[in-house]
Amino acid sequence: MARKPRINEPGFYHIVNRGVNNSDIFIEKEDYYKFLELILKIKYDYNITIHAFTILPNHYHILLQTHKSNLSEAMRLLNSAYAAWYNFKSGRVGHLWKGRFDSYMLFDEDHFWKVVKYIERNAVALGLVKDVTEWEYQSLALRLKKTKFFEIIEDSKILEKPLDEYIEWLRKPLEKFELDEIYKEPKIVVVDGEVKVVRKKLSDFFEEYKDKKEAIKAAKANGYKYSEIARFLGVSNAYISKLAKS
Repeated sequence: MARKPRINEPGFYHIVNRGVNNSDIFIEKEDYYKFLELILKIKYDYNITIHAFTILPNHYHILLQTHKSNLSEAMRLLNSAYAAWYNFKSGRVGHLWKGRFDSYMLFDEDHFWKVVKYIERNAVALGLVKDVTEWEYQSLALRLKKTKFFEIIEDSKILEKPLDEYIEWLRKPLEKFELDEIYKEPKIVVVDGEVKVVRKKLSDFFEEYKDKKEAIKAAKANGYKYSEIARFLGVSNAYISKLAKS
């Protein structure tokens, strides 16, 4: 399968990367602290806002906001610097990560908070702890303990929620339909060699246009395929094509 185009424009992104062969790459407290130091470094070096994160034994999640077109450079430094440090410390050679990092651009505010909850609940979902307050290496822990790494999230949107309310909100699991939306992102199309981000969801077109035909035409004009529209509406491709051209 061809790789999706890499988006580097300023915006909100959910970043994920895993150890090669899903192996553990954060084992000792020293490993987690080193990675936290590097997150703090990219925050300042690349003018990035870190909104939420969790570091788990074999992977990490970060929800961040870039203000310049420098996401790739920042993540390259984070991953390569940790890999070099970890390999030197442990005397290992070879790739540490499964590959390049995965990035998912966010749609909107609603999507943002779903991803925040998904990230903060990850350790619970994996059975590493029983309660969201117990995992030491995530954004919530920095709010609870105000360690030296609190700087990482000091300008995060999660601080808008009072701590007690935030914890209670995190304790309620995401619904199935919410989990299904976590890794969805704006449609990315290439037009005349240029990468274009379509920030509107398909559902937005059918809410904006009362006439289904007009909604289909608008979605198609913005880069959605008839097959994608057909799947969304639960009808055949032929029906969509005929309706749009009628």
